[in-house]
Amino acid sequence: MDLVESFRAIYPISDTTVEYLKTYLEHRKYSKGERIIAQGERSKYIYVVKDGMVRCMYEDGDTEATILFGVAGNIFVSLASIVYGQPSQTSFEAITDVEVYCISFDDFWAVCDECPDLMRWQTHYQLYQMYTLEKRSTLTSIGDAYTRYQQYIKMRGNSTIAQIPLKYISQYLNISQETLSRIRNRIARGE
Repeated sequence: MDLVESFRAIYPISDTTVEYLKTYLEHRKYSKGERIIAQGERSKYIYVVKDGMVRCMYEDGDTEATILFGVAGNIFVSLASIVYGQPSQTSFEAITDVEVYCISFDDFWAVCDECPDLMRWQTHYQLYQMYTLEKRSTLTSIGDAYTRYQQYIKMRGNSTIAQIPLKYISQYLNISQETLSRIRNRIARGE
């Protein structure tokens, strides 16, 4: 999915808005394991994954929870920072080497002032984020561990899942790594 498709998948912005938006975008690269947005720090950018994979996570002391994954075409931002100017509640970390496009909040709001369809886009984006969290909550709350993993495979596909460390998938699905290993072995054996 390219940049334009990424934005239009959420709300149909005009060609004029797309071209205007592109003038403000920066291209950046992050190495595997590098933090793109750090929990507890105010973020200043909206990101679009061009290539690679990121995860959103929450840390509490030595405990961490994986909340979601982002792949090429996905857009991510700290809603606490962009909406309220507060420190991010979560971190976004590169699972693989990642290339992103980003735009500063100030530039984004300036484009919104010039292009009303982008303002409507951001409203739809926030609703999309709520939908994504609702979908995750449903996936990770219902059924046994085997069912949750099977549903996750249907949602993401084997090729995407193969890139994600087992630890992060188990955090996302709220199951132990040992249980996930047993489930994957069971599936590999065709059971």
